[in-house]
Amino acid sequence: MLEIYLFVNPLGEQCLEAERSVLKVAEEHHDTVHYQFLPLVNLHTVEDVMQRNRLNTHDLTIRNQIFQKVYAAALDYKAALFQGKRRGQEFLMNLQAELNFHHERYTDDLIDRLAADNGLDSEMFHEDRRSKLTAESFEADQRIACEMQIQKHPSAVIYNYADPTQDYGIMIEDCASYEVLKQLCQGNYEAALAAKNSIKNRKQTIHIL
Repeated sequence: MLEIYLFVNPLGEQCLEAERSVLKVAEEHHDTVHYQFLPLVNLHTVEDVMQRNRLNTHDLTIRNQIFQKVYAAALDYKAALFQGKRRGQEFLMNLQAELNFHHERYTDDLIDRLAADNGLDSEMFHEDRRSKLTAESFEADQRIACEMQIQKHPSAVIYNYADPTQDYGIMIEDCASYEVLKQLCQGNYEAALAAKNSIKNRKQTIHIL
């Protein structure tokens, strides 16, 4: 069995591509792949959103506003997950698509619409999105990211429990490519690096955790 942890920016365009790649790998491997999308909120997350939207990265007021928006989006995703893994992930991916491809703004109206579109119980969702349990679940994800030394997104960590000799995880940063993820899941690390470096046009390494 393979376990994939994908750390994502809940507002990120490239992270949406990575999520789609993980879902494609999981579909091809059926019951042998388990996966999680974990929100990652740190300085890199905020910087990424500001640069992508061409905001002044030296403006502390704007930086704080962006942080609050990313944090709120992460809590919304965690709240949606309480109503089922698939619904939560669809909510997250639809949110990313609306913000990045349809140029919607992150507002309560947008969140309400996405909750309804994804079949969420509205009353339960609104109660959960600002609950202590949701915040604690988010904080647990950040601890996992810290333990795995994750700094950037999208980053994938893969554990192969089918191989008794592999008692470690494989981590690669900026991992949005389906081809890279497929090769990693098959244990073809040299092929994964070759595919990765051809995309980014710079040398990268796979990290052992």
